[in-house]
Amino acid sequence: MRDAARAVPRAIALAVTGVGVLYIAVQLVAQGILGSALAAPETAKAPLAAAAVQFAGPTGSMLILVAMAVSTFGFMTATMLSTPRTLFALAADGYLPQPLRAVHRAHHTPHVAIAIQGVIVGAIAITGTYVKLAIMANVAILLVYLACCMAVWRLRRLDAGGADQPFVMPAGRVVPWVAAGLILTLLVRATTEAWLLTAGVAAVASLGFLMNYVRKGRRTES
Repeated sequence: MRDAARAVPRAIALAVTGVGVLYIAVQLVAQGILGSALAAPETAKAPLAAAAVQFAGPTGSMLILVAMAVSTFGFMTATMLSTPRTLFALAADGYLPQPLRAVHRAHHTPHVAIAIQGVIVGAIAITGTYVKLAIMANVAILLVYLACCMAVWRLRRLDAGGADQPFVMPAGRVVPWVAAGLILTLLVRATTEAWLLTAGVAAVASLGFLMNYVRKGRRTES
């Protein structure tokens, strides 16, 4: 990539815009075909498949379900290979057990972190706690996005990367605040259960982080 500072933001903006337009189009098509039936309990379980039955018959519905399964599998596969990098990075900085920073000799991947991630995800799926995790993840992800909006505002004030002539998004001073407002609107509508689950996970993670931080400081002093 010749000019990552400019090409990557443009690519992300284009991809996010394309995905947003696609999602809106899918929603409009499903709503137009099913109407009020879209909210029915028997339809809500697989709304796209139900819509496909109306214009493509059982074969079209099956193709939609197969495409969704392949898409979900692809997303989960990518997540299983990318998310463990967070465990690896925290271990490399001394905040998680050191075995998590191991790198495979042949493939140069954090294979221990990937295996641990797989065990955790498998346990969550088997124990049936996926629904609660999904509820908690909604609030957690929105909080991360809100932090990113605030970080954009802060970095622009500091003129971070100005010497490298990075890509400057049009209306970049306004968009983060608009996005932050939309995120706050969604957070206000979150359920008490979602907030409690998020707070519980954050508390446990913070406690683990502080314990490893103190342990790291003691090793440094010794």
